[in-house]
Amino acid sequence: MSEFDQNNNMNNDQPEFIHENEEQPQPAHARLVSPLRGFYWLERGLSDIYIPHFKNWFVVGLVFAVITNLIPAFIPQIALLVGVLNPMFLAGALIGANRIYQQQGSVTPTQIFEGFSHKNKANLWFYTAVTIVLVILVFMIIMMLIGPEKLQGLDLARIEAGDEAYATSVLSLFLPILPWMIVLGIALTLATWFAPSLILFHDKKAVPAVFDSFSGGARNILAVIIMLVIAFVSFFVIVLGFSLLLAAFGSLVQSIYFKLALNLVSAALVFPIMISVTYIAYREVFLEDITKSEKSL
Repeated sequence: MSEFDQNNNMNNDQPEFIHENEEQPQPAHARLVSPLRGFYWLERGLSDIYIPHFKNWFVVGLVFAVITNLIPAFIPQIALLVGVLNPMFLAGALIGANRIYQQQGSVTPTQIFEGFSHKNKANLWFYTAVTIVLVILVFMIIMMLIGPEKLQGLDLARIEAGDEAYATSVLSLFLPILPWMIVLGIALTLATWFAPSLILFHDKKAVPAVFDSFSGGARNILAVIIMLVIAFVSFFVIVLGFSLLLAAFGSLVQSIYFKLALNLVSAALVFPIMISVTYIAYREVFLEDITKSEKSL
């Protein structure tokens, strides 16, 4: 019997959702944690959720990468649809992370689709709509800060043609508002980061979940920054080493098929890590589940 078959059998013996056998979900309130917990979100996410089920997570990540990267690359018309469905895919992956943490089984190849059949799927769809509205709102604010007159004067054809001097001048339009773009991007990320978990595991409505997500992220912004810095440095070191390795393969690296395969594998590796870290951070911030990993790296 394959590993996935065994996991499926285990999953059939367990409740599908975390609160299925409980009278009511556990209350969730945003708490302030030590900034150093940002490191342990990464450490616990890897050691408790990701690495013990690496093979299964890689398959999940590959399915996600094919749907969100490969298919839109060949059929650009569906890119917008994939973007709309992305929060549902993330919710499905979070259900899998919860299943692993609760020791109820592992993830399956179709893990990212479980959000579509979750008991709170209506709130997940509403959350998706709220996210789209927030993205549009942020985009409109940025456009207003740049100014409609400047935007109307942009010549995209020259940029696509590779006119570096013109591209540099266009970039200068965004430099004055770059701080605002960063602030708005961070605010949008914090507002949507924990919301799916709060909807899935605490029966939160979409709008309160977004507000609670922002509150939890903003209160622990120092931990978030530490997590991002460590993740960025680690990613930079890995990419640098990988780049030096690829330099030995010259012509192979220039192949479009090689680049496509590299993008798929990278997404398949990174996506589960992002899900694992998000789940651990949610448990620490909203459930005070601050424990030492039994499988510490």
